[in-house]
Amino acid sequence: MGRPPHKVVDLFSGAGGFSLGLEMPERLNGIANLGYEEIGFEDDLFETVLAVEADDNTAETFRRNFGAEVFEGDIRDIDSFERWDDAEVVVGGPPCQGFSNLNKTQTEELDDERNTLWRQFLRAVEEIEPDVFLIENVPRFLKSRQGARTVEIAEELGYTTVVDTLWAHEYGVPQKRKRAFVLGSKLGVPFFPAKTDEETRTVRDAIGDLPNEPTEENWHVSRKHVTELSEKRFREVPPGGNRHDLPEELMPECWKNKTRGGTDLFGRLWWDRPSVTIRTEFYKPEKGRYLHPEANRSITIREGARLQTFPDDFEFYGARTRVAPQIGNAVPPKLSYHIGDAIADHLDGKTSDIDPKVDTEHEVFQKSFRGGEVEQARLSVFNE
Repeated sequence: MGRPPHKVVDLFSGAGGFSLGLEMPERLNGIANLGYEEIGFEDDLFETVLAVEADDNTAETFRRNFGAEVFEGDIRDIDSFERWDDAEVVVGGPPCQGFSNLNKTQTEELDDERNTLWRQFLRAVEEIEPDVFLIENVPRFLKSRQGARTVEIAEELGYTTVVDTLWAHEYGVPQKRKRAFVLGSKLGVPFFPAKTDEETRTVRDAIGDLPNEPTEENWHVSRKHVTELSEKRFREVPPGGNRHDLPEELMPECWKNKTRGGTDLFGRLWWDRPSVTIRTEFYKPEKGRYLHPEANRSITIREGARLQTFPDDFEFYGARTRVAPQIGNAVPPKLSYHIGDAIADHLDGKTSDIDPKVDTEHEVFQKSFRGGEVEQARLSVFNE
């Protein structure tokens, strides 16, 4: 008999991208032509015991795929997390409505911070006292006052923290997605996983086996009610092209004088590259580079899920417009798996041999360590 799995609390859990990569990574094997064959841990290393999710459809998606207790509602409605104080790991991506600059902190903002969602994450950490916690957010979080306060408070709670931004495609995800992470530990100096030596996965690897014509089954569905004008626009965009390839007579008025920026708007994906970041409205070409590499349509919900490394048997709940945000907001399970592997090593006693108190460019943030070694100082530069 092996030891019991490490218990995990998944806050702002979304559909379960974090939990899938930690608890059930073997479900990723065999996705499309991504070449995932030996993903998984020798033992069941992690078990999610609580998920907290405010959106009803998203919470139901989590329930249908995991055995954890699901609290459906506002995290601020949980009086205490002490009932789950046997959890060793707390993970989550607290949503933020915006970030204040470090050098423009407002007094009223700090007075109200205990009601903010990132602070609620730290309340859970304070009450559960896990060995390790992990926060995921957009890169700008590490350049914000909220990010700095997160590290300050975590250090006051006795955690050693490291921060980094990771690119998903460097871990076998067929998507160029950059996200920020704050990793804290009471066991020593934690570290992020080293980049894998896998070949870069592409859009073709992820969705090339799916029919160009959506089947309307298992979420291989595209945007409905496409106008004739939109279809004409689709046909004008070549592989790798974008809105600038539209003839003037087909261009929306708001784009005619917008000659700079927005090169991904109304863009078509490349077959042989990773996709751009899959966001919450990836079924809308006007929101980014979300046209199919070949077919004259936006990518389907299933294609978006594949590019995020959700397996085809993962059960999503809700209408198409409610499922797409579940996919776009998720941590890619393949990336979560590699982070989980590093966390498991750390829980087993491995720590970085680098002194986290070395000089850095900022008094709050410390250098990031991958695989226990300094790859480079992954620090944001701040104006003090």
